[in-house]
Amino acid sequence: MAQARGHWSGSYGFILAAIGSAVGLGNIWRFSFVAGQNGGAAFVLVYLGCVLAVGIPVMLAEFLIGRHTQRNVVGSFQALRPGSAWALAGWLPAAASFVVLSYYAVVGGWVLHYIVLSLTNSFAGQSAETISGLFTDLTTSGLSQLGWHAVFMLATVVVVVRGVAGGLERGNKIMMPLLFVMLCGLLVYAVQTDGARAGIAFLLSPRWDQLTARSVLEAMGQAFFSLSIAGGIMVTYGSYMRKETDLVRPAFYIAGGDTLVALLSGLMIFPLVFTFQLEPTAGPGLIFQTLPTAFAQLPAGQLLALVFFVLLSFAALSSAISVLEAVVAYGIDEQGWSRSRATWGIGGVIFLCGIPSDLSAGFFGLADRIVTNYMLPTGGLLIAIFTGWVLSQTVRRQEFMAGGMSQRLYSGWLFLIRYVAPIAIATILAQSLHLF
Repeated sequence: MAQARGHWSGSYGFILAAIGSAVGLGNIWRFSFVAGQNGGAAFVLVYLGCVLAVGIPVMLAEFLIGRHTQRNVVGSFQALRPGSAWALAGWLPAAASFVVLSYYAVVGGWVLHYIVLSLTNSFAGQSAETISGLFTDLTTSGLSQLGWHAVFMLATVVVVVRGVAGGLERGNKIMMPLLFVMLCGLLVYAVQTDGARAGIAFLLSPRWDQLTARSVLEAMGQAFFSLSIAGGIMVTYGSYMRKETDLVRPAFYIAGGDTLVALLSGLMIFPLVFTFQLEPTAGPGLIFQTLPTAFAQLPAGQLLALVFFVLLSFAALSSAISVLEAVVAYGIDEQGWSRSRATWGIGGVIFLCGIPSDLSAGFFGLADRIVTNYMLPTGGLLIAIFTGWVLSQTVRRQEFMAGGMSQRLYSGWLFLIRYVAPIAIATILAQSLHLF
């Protein structure tokens, strides 16, 4: 079974694939504007602390479970605690990934549409109102959204159906370096604009007076969701690891790469926003309405827009293929399906389940709230508790120590996964439930 499922060809491919999973559209816009709203560099420091205390420990727990069982997230918990209620800890992340991809592919379709708008130079000479209207026209046209949604989902399926090394690994070996090169190229251009100083200060100046208890919760939530944990992805990716692979170093590389992309994105975006005195806290509209307005006024704006939206498409696709893989692995492991049958069949069902998000913004928002506010935090909490308190001490220690890790490092991780991570995730969940 392990041979049929495949393995990563090496640590480099695995790390790039995992970074590709973690790097998504949220890195490009959400991290930056949340940091800017909550104290700039002060928020960034708190966020890094949350990554170390919560994000990396839970990621390591998922890697550990997946590598030990060599199965998908559902099969992993069934193998570790057969016939028990802990199966929920596997089913919940798998269900979350299924729902996430159903509406995330809709957003991926928006990005593809904007690549075409960039190619046809549709932003040049247009007013801010007209450019904003292009996004409104897209999101109110169910047929147009459906078409681009289908194209994006097809691209996702085509990558995943090629397997671990030939699809996920090879795709990310191409997309992640190109994404980084394009991001750096746009950054070099952006820091030479008139608003560079103000934009960089907005993101990186420490404003401790703006850092509140709510800001700390925002940092914890961002660290938790940004690293693709609690969706079964890292359990699945861990199951493709070879037994002798070190778990700890890749986790730090993945967290570092994900954070670096988020920071570079902010340093690229905000100089453009401040150059034209646009709204820096526009959320998703920052990508599809605010920035195209800036591109329309810049020299070589068409090329800049094209590079930016191709970059976004890589971020969206690299995340989407990891989410689909987490669900496809269930069909391969537990149902005995071939990779082709599992990928096309499950991908098709996810596409059909995403059609309501094409037709209704309210349904789109509801699906997003259910997953991000309830399903993912609950799944992450169960994984932390299971790994810290239920999983066999022998299994936990042996898997963590593989690769030559020290006892001191293991003890530190065990303290974090037993106490710090569950308390932090429970706090995020309580906030989502409006308990305080």
